[in-house]
Amino acid sequence: MRRDIRAARSAAGAAAGELTDLACACATARQVARVLTHLYDSRLRGTGIEAAQFALMMTLDKEGPSSQAALGRRYAIDKTTISRNLKLLQRNGWIDARRSPDMRERQFALTAAGRKRLAAAKPEWKKAQAELRSWMTAAEWDGMWRAFKTVTSAAQAVKRHGVRKNARL
Repeated sequence: MRRDIRAARSAAGAAAGELTDLACACATARQVARVLTHLYDSRLRGTGIEAAQFALMMTLDKEGPSSQAALGRRYAIDKTTISRNLKLLQRNGWIDARRSPDMRERQFALTAAGRKRLAAAKPEWKKAQAELRSWMTAAEWDGMWRAFKTVTSAAQAVKRHGVRKNARL
């Protein structure tokens, strides 16, 4: 079975274009993000939701009302991008904005229409997730999550603290 997965990957990679060896973590991560976003967007297309909007709606569904700043921090999204996505969700009637109890910021929450739209999109998201996973072994799938966490933690540490003294440049 492992050999079949490798052969299928090789054929798929040749047809779709292999990941370019850019020797740059940032460029490679952006390339991976675009490929993954395309996969999920193509699955979600019929639901009227894009992958980024789906993620925001899932967060609001799980965690309840959240501020723009909290959502931006959670997804490491700049103010302009998060604002654009929230406005689109609001315009579609899938979220609404309310004043927080202390009146300093707005809290965004799913509407009934948003919950309905999200429920309709979840099966397609699950299909995209299963399709991606079907091309990986369990160890590769788990390793992907570990690598995502490691890279995120390292990038955040560099942002906060700079280069380690013993790092090679």
